[in-house]
Amino acid sequence: GEASLKGLILDLRGNPGGLLTSAVDVASLLVPKNSDIVSAKGRGFPGVLYRSRVDPIVDPTQTKLAVLVNGGTASAAEIVSGAIQDLDVGVIVGQDRTFGKGLVQNVEDLPFNTALKFTVAKYYTPSGRCIQSVNYKEGGGLKESDGKYKASKVADKDKHVYYTRLGREIKDGGGIEVDYKVGVP
Repeated sequence: GEASLKGLILDLRGNPGGLLTSAVDVASLLVPKNSDIVSAKGRGFPGVLYRSRVDPIVDPTQTKLAVLVNGGTASAAEIVSGAIQDLDVGVIVGQDRTFGKGLVQNVEDLPFNTALKFTVAKYYTPSGRCIQSVNYKEGGGLKESDGKYKASKVADKDKHVYYTRLGREIKDGGGIEVDYKVGVP
């Protein structure tokens, strides 16, 4: 008979991300067909939802899936990790959390061969968790130093509880938290 794959390890350590469409394509190979993978929501931004449209290449009841992550796992790699965790098709293994780069940005060309990159939305996992770990807030006031943007990590008290498809508790506010913590090899 035909031997089936017993386990699969997806190593996303140090992966800074890439194209959103590629993240959706990779996740689609691992999650059930018609599953939500990622959504983007923002002020003045038409919400968008990406779903898997193909059958997965592995059967999660027969093939165990582990995703290796670290603090250098960011952006599109976090979208893949978040979908796998939220849909309970695999476990996330690493030291603590991924980087937390969950912003949708547009680029507008400006004169003199320059451009402006600006944030229009944030990425959310299938359970509704925001991937972004840093809050940016405009300053304000009369002094020049007051007008600068201020960045702060999401405080523990501001993190919200969400649940995976099978009811495991997970939190937002700073990348994807690992299921199993391991030390550096």
